Amino acid sequence: MSRRLLVIGGSDQGRQTIDVLEAAGDHRVVGVLDGNLAVGSDVGGYPVLGATDALGECATSAGADGFVVAIGDNFTRGSLIGAARATCPDLELVSAIHPRAVIARDAVVGAGAIAMAGAVVSNGCRLGVGALLGTNSSLDHDGELGDFVSLGPGATTGGNVAIGAYSAVGLGASVIHQVTIGSHTVVGAGALVLEDVPDLVVAYGVPARVARRRETAESYL
Repeated sequence: MSRRLLVIGGSDQGRQTIDVLEAAGDHRVVGVLDGNLAVGSDVGGYPVLGATDALGECATSAGADGFVVAIGDNFTRGSLIGAARATCPDLELVSAIHPRAVIARDAVVGAGAIAMAGAVVSNGCRLGVGALLGTNSSLDHDGELGDFVSLGPGATTGGNVAIGAYSAVGLGASVIHQVTIGSHTVVGAGALVLEDVPDLVVAYGVPARVARRRETAESYL
């Protein structure tokens, strides 16, 4: 069903997600929410209607019946999706899938997922709520991304890879088959992951090695 959408987030990821929604043509964007931008300013041709915590009020005024959270940071995206669903349960959390993304017929895509142009989700894969696949990233067969996971542009995984909630695999990184990456973990750009990586760490290099611990809400972008 086509929805009238509010896009939460008006920075780089917001503009990219608006492009995805326009290219897909399944829904109509009616406004943007971002507390760092002036009400009435413009993002991708759409007006900023209010802050991120004004979803219910702005949805009523704009006649919106759905929303997408377009924030690059995984923890922030997850927090905003949780808050929006709690305060506005009647609004649908919508996924944004670019028409040049390839999603296998039997793949399961969670609500609020975003897949940029060139992203590939292969057979038997599962994307959690609010997962984010960057341009030309790929998840090979039977892979699983937990809720609010992100694959950066050009990041690739082999088959049967599992990545825990809120974790981020950086730009151009590669994860070989059957590897498990824990939750709230960051894999740095260009890394080559040859073995399992635990929760709550930063790992990078070729081959990837754990460099340090990290906190759940620690910024990585």
